[in-house]
Amino acid sequence: MQMTKKERSIGKPGGYLFRKKVTPWCILFIPMACTVWLKYYPILNAFFISLFKYDPINPPGRFIGFQNYISMFQTQFYWDSWKNTFIFLLLQLCMCFFIPLIQALLLNELTRLKKCLTTLYILPALIPTSVNVIIWKWIWHPDYGVANQIVKFFGGQPQAWLSDPNLVKFCIIFPGVLGGGLTVLLYLSAIQGVSTDIMESAALDGCTGFKRIIHIIMPNISFMVFIQLIMCVITTMQLLDAPYMYASGGPSGASTTQGIFIYKTFNQDLNYGVGSAASVVLLLVITLLTVMQMHFEKSEKA
Repeated sequence: MQMTKKERSIGKPGGYLFRKKVTPWCILFIPMACTVWLKYYPILNAFFISLFKYDPINPPGRFIGFQNYISMFQTQFYWDSWKNTFIFLLLQLCMCFFIPLIQALLLNELTRLKKCLTTLYILPALIPTSVNVIIWKWIWHPDYGVANQIVKFFGGQPQAWLSDPNLVKFCIIFPGVLGGGLTVLLYLSAIQGVSTDIMESAALDGCTGFKRIIHIIMPNISFMVFIQLIMCVITTMQLLDAPYMYASGGPSGASTTQGIFIYKTFNQDLNYGVGSAASVVLLLVITLLTVMQMHFEKSEKA
């Protein structure tokens, strides 16, 4: 039986089907190569460096195996930075993950000024982080800051906000509560994407108000909540810029996260082996948490 012209063109280098299969790979080759070079190669190189007492003059230096990991695990400052990181994660989840979801649910219920309030929520996201930190450092200033003026107005005692180890973490995370930023818009878009037919059917069955949120809206936007949860965990575990700009990891290391620990190990201690070891461990912990979240999401759907 003779093959058709279309079937014969599959294996021909100039055939349509051949070009259809090869063209996507040709387009993706350079981005994939850059991703491997700029993302995965540094990860492997960090693990390689962590096995040496790294000498930047005569790299890679003396091979010491897992000694960098052992000495790092025996350092109390390293475990304190992990403690701070998980406290930041807890605060971030409580203040900047659940609150934007509540804000989006309330915005969706408005019939007037919805677009105006949505714009107000997105505006803080347009302010650069450095400018935002300058503004809030002025707000938290113990002498002339707005925060202490409000505390005095209600009869409280002024606080040394960023200089108090018990308050500094709260002061760093709190600015994210007021804006909401892109997170509110993403939640609101997901809520508005719920089919109107489902909403109308629920209303006819008497599912309104809080019941509609629990039984209709939340199940239909669970994919967005799950994505935001993963991004929140990954971003907070790598937190560096805000704690460093607010308090440089202080006072007394109270705001030193894993990101700041790694940064100082590299740039102040010039200990590239331990810094690389800390980076590898942080990567493994983030990977483990992400896998656990994905497994939990699959089990919930099942």
